[in-house]
Amino acid sequence: MKIGIIGAGAWGTALAITAHRANNVVRLWAREENVVDQINTDHQNIFLSDVILPPEINATTDLRSLIDWADTILLVSPAQFTRSMLETIKPFWRPDVPLVLCAKGIEVSTGKLLSEVVADVIPNIHPAVLSGPGFAAEVAKQKPTAVTIAAESEDLANKLVNTLGSTYFRPYSSTDIITPQICGALKNVFAIAAGIVEGHNLGDNARAALIARGLSEMARFAKALGGHMHTVLGLSGVGDLVLTASSKQSRNYTLGLEIGKSGHARPILESSTKTVEGVATTQAVMKRAAALGLDMPICQVLDKILFHDATLDEGLNDLLLRPFKSENMY
Repeated sequence: MKIGIIGAGAWGTALAITAHRANNVVRLWAREENVVDQINTDHQNIFLSDVILPPEINATTDLRSLIDWADTILLVSPAQFTRSMLETIKPFWRPDVPLVLCAKGIEVSTGKLLSEVVADVIPNIHPAVLSGPGFAAEVAKQKPTAVTIAAESEDLANKLVNTLGSTYFRPYSSTDIITPQICGALKNVFAIAAGIVEGHNLGDNARAALIARGLSEMARFAKALGGHMHTVLGLSGVGDLVLTASSKQSRNYTLGLEIGKSGHARPILESSTKTVEGVATTQAVMKRAAALGLDMPICQVLDKILFHDATLDEGLNDLLLRPFKSENMY
């Protein structure tokens, strides 16, 4: 298969290497000419600098030629740029080409999942979703990784699994495209919260409780939009959350760690120069949760800390002083 990848950051580059290992022909698109030149000339990428790319992988700045060429497109642009990218490719999109959404997030301006953004912009596309526990550097270095590939069509999901799967990259198919998107977005929010727990020295008990109750909020959100509990308990739910909420390889966890040490979010956010998807996603989650009438206490407290100048102690009190209740996932 000819696999075109839109977005040559760390994750896009790791997926390019993975697709090549699965015996596909791979081409990357990047906006920056220096990134394209480095990939084509030196077989390296500044966004994944310690990995050598196979020389067969090439890159281009010509988006239309990529789409004209490809059998399948992986869209790896950051979540908040998905709509603008779709608007760009809409005039020359080929409806017979599968589109796989690989970014994790919810659109801030609308509160919509990325598949819903696709439906807004190019209604004749029925996208697939690739999500799960996978740090780019480990995937690129052929560390064993398992993910979920979901599509409404079981045939398409299975086809993509067989196209992208290899010995060290093991995809599992699903027809639930809702839950992997929700879990992939929310795990970034909870990873920031888990970093805060660590940085503020609240203990391992607190982090375990955060992960468990975070899964409850994921399940509640997924159920409200037609997702399934068994997907929450799979790779794109439990798997991705446990990974991201416990490792300094995660930008979200690392940001939370710094906020936890500082006690306040504002100075950390103002000095941060990296894209940390969980920050924008926190706002998007609260917008959609309000529309759905959902109780999302961890997300709500993190929103206050990130955007309303609440101190960590104020946020902690908001959580710990909530009325006692029975434990359930919804």
